[in-house]
Amino acid sequence: MASFRRVLGKRIINAFVTIIMIMILNFALFRIMPGDPAALMTPRDPRVSEAVYWRNVEKMGLNDSLEMQFLKYFIETFSGDWGTSYIYEKPVVDVMGNALAWTMLLLTTSTALTFMIGVALGKWAARKRGQTTDVAITGFGLFFYGMPIFWFGIVLLVIFVGVFHLLPSGGYMTSGTSPFPITLGKIGDILAHMILPVTTLTIGSVAGVVLIMRNTLVDILTEEYIVTAYAKGLTEAQVMKKHASPNANLPLVTMIAMDTAFILGGAFQIEVVFSYKGVGWTTIDAISKEDFPLLQFIFFIGGVAVVIANLLADLILVKLDPRVSIT
Repeated sequence: MASFRRVLGKRIINAFVTIIMIMILNFALFRIMPGDPAALMTPRDPRVSEAVYWRNVEKMGLNDSLEMQFLKYFIETFSGDWGTSYIYEKPVVDVMGNALAWTMLLLTTSTALTFMIGVALGKWAARKRGQTTDVAITGFGLFFYGMPIFWFGIVLLVIFVGVFHLLPSGGYMTSGTSPFPITLGKIGDILAHMILPVTTLTIGSVAGVVLIMRNTLVDILTEEYIVTAYAKGLTEAQVMKKHASPNANLPLVTMIAMDTAFILGGAFQIEVVFSYKGVGWTTIDAISKEDFPLLQFIFFIGGVAVVIANLLADLILVKLDPRVSIT
C-alpha cells in the first residue's frame, strides 16, 4: 500500500509539472510566436483607422509587460477565466461548454464500442489462431489500421447519404432544433445523426485494439501456466476467463491511454467531415478566424486530457499488477 502511495505521489507531481509545461507552451504559442496578435486581428485595410488596432491591444491585454501577461494568464487559467471569444463575443467557457458536451457524447459512445468490439474480436481471433477466422479478423484489423479515418468517413457519407439517402448528412441534430426540452423524438434525431460519425470513429479505432488483444493472447496461451490449467481439466472457456484474459488486459490498459490522443484527433477529423459541431469543428473554425482565447482553451484542455489519461493508466497498471514498477 505504501509503495502504491509513493507511485501515486510521484505520478501526480509529474502530471502537474507536465500541465505547467503545457501552459507555458500554450502561452508562447499564442502570445509570442505569432508576433503581434493584435495586428493579426486588425483588418489589413488602409481605410481601417489605427484606433481599431489599439482597441485590439486593449482587448487582448497586450498593454502589460510579457511577464505580467503571463502572470495574469496563469492566474486566470486556474480560476477558470479564459476570456471572451472573438468570434462569438461570449465567455470561452460558455462557448466550449456546448461543444465539449457533444464531443464527449461522441467520444464516450465510440470509445466504449471500440473496446467492447475490439476485445471480443481479439479474443475470438486468438482462440482460432491459424484458422480462417483468425486470418479474416487480423486482415480486417490491418486493413482499417492503415486507413485514413477522414477518408473512410467520406466514403460512408457518399454511400449512406449521397447514394441511398438513409441517414442525415451532418450536424448533431436537425438544423434549427434544440435538444431542450428533451423528448423521445429529439433523442432519436440525435442518435440518427450520431450513427455515421460513431461508426467511422469506432471502426477506425477498433483495429489497434483487435491486433493488440489478439497478439497478447496468442503469446499468453503458450505460457506454461496455461498448459498447466488445461492439464487440470479446465475447459477453453474457463482458461480464457480465469487465466488468459486478466493478463491480456494489462497492455490493453496502456493502449487505452495511448489511444486517447488518437481517438481525440480522429474525433476532430470526423467532426469536420460530418459538420458535427463539437470541439473539433469549433477548433477549425477558431483557427480560420484567429480566435486566440478559444484556441488557447482548446489546446490546454486537449493536452490535459492526454496527461490525465496516461496518469490513470499508470495507476491502474500498478494496482492490477504489483510487479509493474513505474518511476
